[in-house]
Amino acid sequence: MNPPPPPRGYQSIRLPTGSAWILPRAKKNLIAGWQKLNLQTPLRRASRQHPEAAIFRGRAPVVSFPCEGLGRIVVRPCIHGGFWGRLTRDLYLGPSRANRELSRSRTLRSKKIPTPEILAVLFYPVGCFFRIDVVTAAISGSLDLVDFLASRPTPSQRRSGFAAIRSLLSRLRQYGVHHPDLNARNILLSHLTKRPWQAWLLDVDCVHIGTPGDTRTDTANRNRLLRSLLKRSRLGDLGMNETRVQALWRELFPTR
Repeated sequence: MNPPPPPRGYQSIRLPTGSAWILPRAKKNLIAGWQKLNLQTPLRRASRQHPEAAIFRGRAPVVSFPCEGLGRIVVRPCIHGGFWGRLTRDLYLGPSRANRELSRSRTLRSKKIPTPEILAVLFYPVGCFFRIDVVTAAISGSLDLVDFLASRPTPSQRRSGFAAIRSLLSRLRQYGVHHPDLNARNILLSHLTKRPWQAWLLDVDCVHIGTPGDTRTDTANRNRLLRSLLKRSRLGDLGMNETRVQALWRELFPTR
């Protein structure tokens, strides 16, 4: 199957596993790192063999590993959600899913909304379908919101982390960005010494750009995040009950 034509700024290459869109500056190091693991195997599996690999559970396992010249990188398989996901799971007909994520990512980054840079998109043909991996730069010193809360942050860490989340949602409202899957796993909090805390947006293929400053967009984003936190509480991921989540929510978004 011929590789799909790449979007602006990316180069299309053939691989033993299929094809890829890749940033030219990342090509040499990414392929070399993959070659050391096994270039004949999809990166989502090969990356697990790295002795310093870290695996994060979610809709599909996400793997992070160090790649010389690129720092740590993240390999995230694309998986359908909802009813369609139960039927097709990770099979895609054409590159539209990858195009959406690259386009949305470029738009968000142009507006200074923090989201990890996409280094490559990998396509693995399966008959007339593709499986797709998205490869991004890892965010140093980061935890998603679930793991951040479960780590029992200090009051100072909570204040700084929550301020970063408010700043992110404020910026989403400013530009009319609605993320219909703004769950607690799709917000990363990062903090490095002598740098301010920052909140990052993940899984951006589904975002919609609407009317700047629309309060309905802000309400929708907040409601989705609250539902996610309540669900994670019921699943035991946060180490707190729903009543404590409600108190946490008032701390995260205090009323004046």
